[in-house]
Amino acid sequence: MARIRFTDPDLQAVYACLSPQEVDGPADTAEAIAAREGLELAADLAAVRRRTARSATPRPGAERAARRAGGRRSLESLAFTVLSRQARHLRTAQLRPLARDWAQLGLWPEELQGWISAVGVDSAAVVRDCITAGIALAAMDVVLDGVRVKQRLRGGEPAFSVLARAASCGRSLSA
Repeated sequence: MARIRFTDPDLQAVYACLSPQEVDGPADTAEAIAAREGLELAADLAAVRRRTARSATPRPGAERAARRAGGRRSLESLAFTVLSRQARHLRTAQLRPLARDWAQLGLWPEELQGWISAVGVDSAAVVRDCITAGIALAAMDVVLDGVRVKQRLRGGEPAFSVLARAASCGRSLSA
């Protein structure tokens, strides 16, 4: 029997706890255990089964995309989506190398969006330097000598120079 995956982590934990772990274990199913314990999982299990059945129907090109992305949405794909929303004026051919650069940073989606908003779509190298220098995303709005950190970085000031300026002012730019 295939393991059922829920999007709700609490529901998944209940299912994992109640489902039989061994193949030769008790004949009870997760549904029978849930019913015996008084848990209402039937509607959720039915919804998961419907989703599973729908996703089992192959779409054109889905197999190739799943192989390429490892079954998950790749960081490059996510970066491409975020960049295309932030820079609507750029074409696909211009966005792909930028997305590759951003994907190499391995940021979480929220971090990726925050950094792109702070320093611009073509500043993945700047962000890499900020991370190396220990400058946090939260420090982008810190004012040093009358200019915000993000404006200094957008203007071309190197991350290590910004870090040195902050240290001379007695400010910390780390998280």
